[in-house]
Amino acid sequence: MKFLKLLSLLLLLLHSPKGDSASKIRCLETERQALLKFKHELVDTSGRLSSWGYEEHKRDCCKWGGVYCDNETSHVIRLDLNADPTRYYDAYLAHFDYAPLKGNVSTSLLELRQLQYLDLSYNDFEYVPIPKFIGSLNKLRYLYLHSANFWGPIPHHLGNLSKLLALDLSSNWNCYSESLDWVSHLHSLEFLDLSSTNLSNATTCLQAVSKLNSIRTLLLSDCGLQDIPPSSFPSKINASTPLTTLDLAHNSFKVSTLALIYWFSNFSNNGLTSIYFGGNRMPGPLPDVFASMTSLARLSLYETGLEGGIPNYFGNMNNLTYLDLSGNNLSGELSELTMNLSGPIQEKLEHLNLGDNSICGSFSNMSRFSSLQDLYLSENQLNGSILKGYLKLPHLLELDLSSNKLIGSVPDLSFSSSLEYLALDDNKLNGTLPESIGRLSKLRALFIASNSLKGTITEDFMSNLSQLWGLDLSSNPSLILKFNPHWVPLFQLLYLRLRHCILGPHFLSWLKTQRQLSYIDISSARISDNIPSWFAENVALDFIYLNVSNNQITGVFPGFSIFNSSPPTRRILDLSRNDISGSINFLCHARDWDLIDLSNNHFFGHIPDCFSDFESLRFLNLANNNFSGKIPHSFGSLSALSLLYLRNNSLSGELPTSMANLTNLMMIDVGGNRLTGKIPYWIGDQLSELKVLILRFNEFYGSIPSSLCGLVHIQILDLSSNKISGVIPNCVYQYFAMTEKKNESMPIMDHNTSIYGYPLGEVYHFQSAYFMWKGKEVKYVNNLGLVEIIDLSNNNLVGQIPSNITKLVGLVGLNFSTNNLSGPIPCNIGDLKSLDFLDFSRNHLSGSIPVGLGELTLGVLNLSYNNLAGKIPPIPQLQTYESAYIGNPDLCGCPLNKSCPGDESPHQDPNSGNNAMNYKEFEDDKFVTGEFYIALGVGFLVGFWGIFGTMLKTLFIEGWR
Repeated sequence: MKFLKLLSLLLLLLHSPKGDSASKIRCLETERQALLKFKHELVDTSGRLSSWGYEEHKRDCCKWGGVYCDNETSHVIRLDLNADPTRYYDAYLAHFDYAPLKGNVSTSLLELRQLQYLDLSYNDFEYVPIPKFIGSLNKLRYLYLHSANFWGPIPHHLGNLSKLLALDLSSNWNCYSESLDWVSHLHSLEFLDLSSTNLSNATTCLQAVSKLNSIRTLLLSDCGLQDIPPSSFPSKINASTPLTTLDLAHNSFKVSTLALIYWFSNFSNNGLTSIYFGGNRMPGPLPDVFASMTSLARLSLYETGLEGGIPNYFGNMNNLTYLDLSGNNLSGELSELTMNLSGPIQEKLEHLNLGDNSICGSFSNMSRFSSLQDLYLSENQLNGSILKGYLKLPHLLELDLSSNKLIGSVPDLSFSSSLEYLALDDNKLNGTLPESIGRLSKLRALFIASNSLKGTITEDFMSNLSQLWGLDLSSNPSLILKFNPHWVPLFQLLYLRLRHCILGPHFLSWLKTQRQLSYIDISSARISDNIPSWFAENVALDFIYLNVSNNQITGVFPGFSIFNSSPPTRRILDLSRNDISGSINFLCHARDWDLIDLSNNHFFGHIPDCFSDFESLRFLNLANNNFSGKIPHSFGSLSALSLLYLRNNSLSGELPTSMANLTNLMMIDVGGNRLTGKIPYWIGDQLSELKVLILRFNEFYGSIPSSLCGLVHIQILDLSSNKISGVIPNCVYQYFAMTEKKNESMPIMDHNTSIYGYPLGEVYHFQSAYFMWKGKEVKYVNNLGLVEIIDLSNNNLVGQIPSNITKLVGLVGLNFSTNNLSGPIPCNIGDLKSLDFLDFSRNHLSGSIPVGLGELTLGVLNLSYNNLAGKIPPIPQLQTYESAYIGNPDLCGCPLNKSCPGDESPHQDPNSGNNAMNYKEFEDDKFVTGEFYIALGVGFLVGFWGIFGTMLKTLFIEGWR
């Protein structure tokens, strides 16, 4: 009987789902509800909190993602929702399965009374303040809010967290603290990171830090900290503080840098092991404060203004493994500098960065640094060849010798079989790439651009480079890349740059196997092929930079389905200078553009009216195509647009009034179209930042609006070859940018753009202009900031030339030819000392030629076909322009063959003739006064194709370095 009762009880227990479930659930119900409320106030687009829920099978919150409970009490003690994207990288699928959490941080977290660890880093809380209530989570020991996009004051309530061991609020750029007094209450704190927050007004930060008796790691880089007078340093410090790591890089220390290093060296019982002071000012030789720091393992003093060499005491620093002195003014020969690193350090040193200095001499033997893993000597003045054995470094992982003057062949690096990063670009290396480079199976980045390499690269050379993600062989114009069309490489590239190599005539077929490419530059590569369908489907899958310019690519540009995706950043597209045709409706399928250059192709049809949401577009070049119809009204929504080029198409109609909203425009060229209407008043009234305005060769009519005088920054104004009437506004003297003579080339634009946070390049380095010269357009590139021009030629202007135009002393070119102007030439015309080109021909000007005109050194002077009278001033400079005076029947004197009353006979310059001037053709992209003469019309265009030539260093190389 007893046996049956026991059996019945056992069966009941085994078949009781409630009893079974209850025995396994550890989560406390109050804390479960608190977490669900917390989730409810978040936006989780990628399903990272999908395991959190109300369902029966999700009742145990201790099993939820990111939630950790105490094994004994079942209280939630840890909440880890760190959204670091590298955690979510899918190597197999080669993409980031990642999206940050958004929304609000709910006060329901207060129900987690035993919470000891909270990490919300890398999420996006969209500019909300750091919640004050976090200061009430009194059991917290670890708080990480790094890169979470918080905004506003850092709550002093965090000072209540007396048990806190680690606090990281870094990279919340919009957070600030007026005082760090609250930090002094965190007596247990061992780790503090406030980097990239605003502490510019926290003048008593040293007093607060001096009270942290347990601090080991103090990170306050890029906080805007100001110079602190040494007299205000705390005199009472706890010398037993265990501080080992100090980072004050990139603040505003200019005077107190060295004093701070001395102060913190005493604020440590065992001595500092890591010091980062880069980006502050400490000019002069390396100080001897480091000589006594026997525990120092890592020292970073980049961009501090250091001069001279490396003191010999560094050789005795037997714990130093990391030394970064880059971006300074170190000088001397490399052999001398490295000689002072002889001693115990040469066996310990793992990272040596002396890049971006003024180090010269030949490359010295670095093989004695037997533990070296990273060697950076880029951007110096090293010369000569790299001798065999000088890079015999078995542990070497990264080598950067770029931007020097090294010659000879690429060194044999077969001894460094673990090498992952190799940068030899921008040197004078020649010969072929050694086969040993192709055997570096762990190589991830190979950058050897801008050398004089030759030979042929085949799939045999690349077959072992299975880990490669970055390849740059560009600007080696004799280097041939020739691959079997059926070859499938083992690598998956992120970055590919092969411009100015020989790839053509066909596209590289193995590109269709690359699923990760985001940066592609195959411009100027002799490709004369139709765009293959797989190029759109595979290669351009997730690009952020695509440049195929300056080839002979033909066919209709395909519609990229990937444009519907949302890229992580803005995109660059350059298809210029090819033979591509078709419409450009494909542009409508993405809005995250930064630069679009489709110029010099055969695109046709209407420009689609789909730019309403293109909030990021700054540069648009559609010049030299076959577009027709009107300029889209939606152009007025391009609020970020700085440069717009629509020249040489068949566009018609008026400039849309919506373009008055483009208040950031600096350069606009719509010349060579069929545009009509009056010149809009709003150009001068609204577009106050304009530096270049080109409306030439259109059908604009009416008078020049006086509002154009409001363009105080204008440097090039070209309204030529229209139907403009009326007078020249008397207010032209207000063009203040033209009222000063420039002695150096200032950029038309000083505008940066970026990709993944790395600088892409300054646009002004890549500008070009087109001038009419002998009836032909010639291209001009360099020193464009020196060019200041007004061209109103070939219109119907009447009245006199404003006398105050002579205040524009920076003018280089002035063209009022082929109008109906009357009256005298301004008597103070000689004040225009910068003038190289002056054309007042084919008007009705009267009076005499001002004597001051002879004081100018002009390349071109044309006063022909007017009503000028009297004697040409007998000044040698004016005697060389015979053709400049024809068509003025009342002029006399040299160089005309017509004597003036009272003259015995005209004097003929024996060196003059019917062709007194020998104009030198434009060449070498130089603006040379007296050699390059601007004639009749002036046209201007900023050409973007050069923008992709110099971006490697600032974009990916330096970013990844």
